[in-house]
Amino acid sequence: MKAFLTLVALILGLHFATAQDYISAKYLIKSDLNISYGSATDVAGNVRDLKMDISYPTNAPDKNCGKPIMIVVHGGAFMSGDKGEASLVTLREEFAKRGYITASVNYRLGVLHTDKLVNCNVSSLGASWNCLNVQDSSEWYRAYYRGIQDVHGAIRYLVNNRTTYKPDANNVFVVGQSAGGFIALGVGFTDDSTEVMSGLSGSMTDAKPPHRIYETDCIVSRGLDTSIELMGLERAKLGSYRGVLNQPQLNNYTIRGVGNFYGGVFNDIMESHSTVTPVLYTYHQPNDLIVPIGYSRVYAGFNACAMQFPFNCQGIINRPLMFGSQGIVDLINQAKSNGKDVPEFQFDKTNNNANCAMQIANPSTAGHAFDNYTLRRTNMAKYFATAIDTCQLNGIHKGRVLRIAISPNPIHVGEGLHVQGTFTTGSSIEVFDIDGTVVTQMTLENGRSHTSIQVGNTPGVYFVRITDGNQMVTKRVVVLQ
Repeated sequence: MKAFLTLVALILGLHFATAQDYISAKYLIKSDLNISYGSATDVAGNVRDLKMDISYPTNAPDKNCGKPIMIVVHGGAFMSGDKGEASLVTLREEFAKRGYITASVNYRLGVLHTDKLVNCNVSSLGASWNCLNVQDSSEWYRAYYRGIQDVHGAIRYLVNNRTTYKPDANNVFVVGQSAGGFIALGVGFTDDSTEVMSGLSGSMTDAKPPHRIYETDCIVSRGLDTSIELMGLERAKLGSYRGVLNQPQLNNYTIRGVGNFYGGVFNDIMESHSTVTPVLYTYHQPNDLIVPIGYSRVYAGFNACAMQFPFNCQGIINRPLMFGSQGIVDLINQAKSNGKDVPEFQFDKTNNNANCAMQIANPSTAGHAFDNYTLRRTNMAKYFATAIDTCQLNGIHKGRVLRIAISPNPIHVGEGLHVQGTFTTGSSIEVFDIDGTVVTQMTLENGRSHTSIQVGNTPGVYFVRITDGNQMVTKRVVVLQ
């Protein structure tokens, strides 16, 4: 028993050390800026050089499997924004100090604006109202879809550059703000072609030339093109949601977690079709005027503000329906009640209900923003640390590597622990407490990719041991009341 407790203490210590690697910002870092990860054709027919800023720890311990990857995606309504924005730089550098290889990426921007004259000067509301009037609602989805393709290409760039950055392709995390949140969610949870809105990503009728009113502010100044006459208006098929950048893919990669800061999804992509389902950290405020927290149209609150006195604008046209963070959680819970595989999640939201007038008068009450950026980053770091699939103690195995993910962790008494992996005949799962007593055990079927198992009936620290042939993985689980 003494020897066993020593082993448990060793495992416990290793898990605590591993978790701290990804929670405490303790490493020195280096950054490589403006690294080109490929080129692709944008909405106006122009070839764009796509770049990323990469940060990585220089004094973190070398591990056989490498370091986890985090991709950071900026917002900007799919029309503007940049990888170098201050909040993105903070996120990129801070998570590199936590032990990740992080990359803030630029992606293809732009939509085709309407050919109709729709104009309203509401600059005091802090957004370019005119530029939000697009050709039709598909433009929102197509811009989001191009972003998904580009981020997959950015992941492949890092995964394929194994020698340079030493990434762990089995631990990829994608985080985004606003429009970047949409893209991060799309990258992480679009895992089957049936979840693609193919009628919108496929070939469509060519767009009509945008109205002249949008040329200066929405097209030229944003760098979409130098004039309406030179823009490409063809809306060709966009191809696979995984894109073509940096193919062939030299190593498979697994997305373990998605961080969404006040973004959303255009359709229900929350049912899992993959062996490993990413965990979801999502943050939102109830009074978000740009991305509604529930189920509504993009810019619902902002649009309502602009239509009121003293602006008296007409409505922004061609806005699609979407699900914000609460809407996403509702989709997950509904699918779970129907017996579907869904992601585990942590949903942080505030009680901020400041209306439009209050937000204009006092920007600190803005809903499309952070209440406490440090707190939300830290919460996400803690949650992601539980989803990282750590290397085996004896290094990389030859042949098939046993990869296991468990969630949620921590877990509450009475909840089932979700175990994901690809198992062979006779694989077993055992749960034992800190004294070495087995409290639950089960044998798995060949090829089964996931199961649920009860952990403990009392709060405390437990260990889940998965044995598959000559391979064994032990995971620590905390059970709360």
